[in-house]
Amino acid sequence: MDHMSGRTARTDALILAGGRSSRMQGTTKPAALVDGVTLVDRVLGATSFCTVTVLVGPDDVTADPPGPRRVRRTREDPPFGGPVRALAAGLAVTVDDGDGPRENDVVLTLSADLPYITEPALRLLVRELLRDTTVEAVFGTDSTGRTQYLVGAWRRDALVRGVTAALARCPADAERGPSIRDALPDVVGTVALTGIDDVDTPTELAAVRTASRRPSVEVARVLVGSRLTAITPRTASLADSLGGTLAEPLIAARPFPSFVTSAMDGYAVRGDGPWHVDDAVVVAGATDDVVLDTGHAVRIATGAAVPAEAGVVRDEFVVLDDDGLLHRSDGAPVRDDARSVAEDWDGGSELAPAGTVISPAVVSAALSAGVIRASTRPAPTVRLVLTGDEIGDDTAPVAGRIRDTIGPVMPTYLRSCGFALADVAHCADTDDAFDAAIHGGADSAPPDVVVIIGATGGGAADRLDDALRRAGAHRVVDGLACRPGGSASVSELPDHRVVLGVPGNPYAAVTTVMLLGPAIAAALTGRSVPIPLTGTLATEVDAGDVTRALPASYLGAGTWRCESSVRTAHLAALVGRDGIAVVTAGRSPGAPVEIVPLPQR
Repeated sequence: MDHMSGRTARTDALILAGGRSSRMQGTTKPAALVDGVTLVDRVLGATSFCTVTVLVGPDDVTADPPGPRRVRRTREDPPFGGPVRALAAGLAVTVDDGDGPRENDVVLTLSADLPYITEPALRLLVRELLRDTTVEAVFGTDSTGRTQYLVGAWRRDALVRGVTAALARCPADAERGPSIRDALPDVVGTVALTGIDDVDTPTELAAVRTASRRPSVEVARVLVGSRLTAITPRTASLADSLGGTLAEPLIAARPFPSFVTSAMDGYAVRGDGPWHVDDAVVVAGATDDVVLDTGHAVRIATGAAVPAEAGVVRDEFVVLDDDGLLHRSDGAPVRDDARSVAEDWDGGSELAPAGTVISPAVVSAALSAGVIRASTRPAPTVRLVLTGDEIGDDTAPVAGRIRDTIGPVMPTYLRSCGFALADVAHCADTDDAFDAAIHGGADSAPPDVVVIIGATGGGAADRLDDALRRAGAHRVVDGLACRPGGSASVSELPDHRVVLGVPGNPYAAVTTVMLLGPAIAAALTGRSVPIPLTGTLATEVDAGDVTRALPASYLGAGTWRCESSVRTAHLAALVGRDGIAVVTAGRSPGAPVEIVPLPQR
């Protein structure tokens, strides 16, 4: 925040696409297609919140960013002259703006070969940079722990200094300029990010292109975050949007305090003491102007408006003499216990970034800042669909029929993931019924997400795949490398609504929803995916060759007891359990495991 102007720090993005792709055997990396989208367009989509986005690279790297914004183009000099020369060229383009950049603004530096990059990940980088005033740049670390210097957020002045110094040390006629490391500032930070592994070889590109086919749980979440389209924002009352997400930063409409207030009970005084004490008392909420003459004081309460040109002395720091004059006590600190205008924030300050969950604290802070309505994304609505002609509500079903034991409880699990339940429906095993379940009726708004339990296994009665094809859905996740959950799928419909298909067995259905649901809700609302909770196992469990999701109980001190096997036809295995342990294939003994907490009510 620029307190002199009341202007929120802006964020620009420099996307570097000018490398030779020398290890790609003739393929231009930025133009490589993954799920029908080029890598460079994937990065452009993640920078949609930036004020200015500059693509640095040759003209044959085409860009078709989502939305109406225009991307500025430039090229490093000489071509293929290295990343620092590319950054210099990009910085030069960003200054040509009506509300030009300032030294403490943020600049994202990104490569154009990030197939999983998401807007929430970049916003997290910016947030970490602005949070820690001691660092001049923050970089992401990928799944291997490697620092990605072209997934970074810099303070503009630090980037300008670093680029200038690195170029000054490099001969002007050098074919290859300095590296990013040559431009690094003295103090940098890192933050672990999912989805920032880049593509350097044809093998890596091929792996990315097939990653949506039975991916790991971690990769599935990344695919969901990078492929799904967020809900269209709406302007709404924040008080009515609890549980939703800020679609834009929350900007204060007025300073706080908006007038000079007393921090404690005491006296408002004008001039140096001693002071004559007037009869009036200034209380919080009083709107009458109290005028103090020099050398006079008046009683004042906490939160009351301080008279003009007066200060505040707390009760414990003053004494009255026998003549009724007020004196500062011997040894009392000489200070003003008034809160000045904008002491906490000024008008125009950013109180919360986009992607923040609208909690009671957000609503209250907004009211303090004079903000009633804001651009928000509500919690995604969900239609829960139970499939199978054999499923019913009979308390004593006959042979061949099964009591529905998941429909009554699944809404609790969905709400814990960040969804709002719209309705629950049963779907018969017919094509028409599945089409209606996905599209909904004409008498109600279609939900953001359709969760279909069952019909995912590809058997004779499993009709979900055909229904998705008829609906023109794009498969984002096709199977999960996890047991249970192998037949799970995530698909996006042409209108950007989402269909989550989960196995029909109750334990498998709950496990899959808890593993993928929070990532889907985060993608649709633009919020960051929560950092996974991890713990150690009291007794080792061998996952074998596929990740297993197993019931777990908390023992204290970060230790969990995990069941080694589970029956999936009911939820008895979750009775008294605190979470689900994600025991990955090939995990080393003693290595931490992810724990997915379970809602208890």
